[in-house]
Amino acid sequence: MNLLIVGLGGVVGAVLRYIVSKIFREVMAREHPVSTMFINVAGCFFIGFLSSKHLPQGYKLFLTTGLLGGFTTYSTFMFETSRYIKKSKYRKAFLYVFLSVVFGILAAGAGIWLAGVI
Repeated sequence: MNLLIVGLGGVVGAVLRYIVSKIFREVMAREHPVSTMFINVAGCFFIGFLSSKHLPQGYKLFLTTGLLGGFTTYSTFMFETSRYIKKSKYRKAFLYVFLSVVFGILAAGAGIWLAGVI
């Protein structure tokens, strides 16, 4: 049953990631992969928040391992960073990694904090 719960969450998360990426591409039309950074930072916030709440195990599996696992894009983040490096765009690669990590940590902390307040 847990496999089904995680799988369904993953499907929902992957579809949401596609929708968010499409919206960013259409609105921003830029080379910098802002959508991936946004998705990863939002995922950090929500996993921090949800992990700090007392939820039934099934809900937690669906939301964190499934939905957020399907929504966040670490492998895409690494690929996009590698592409910058391959094109010798070291400053962009550094900035992308730095901002993603810093905002990701801040977002996870904000999620944990908000969960404690609510």
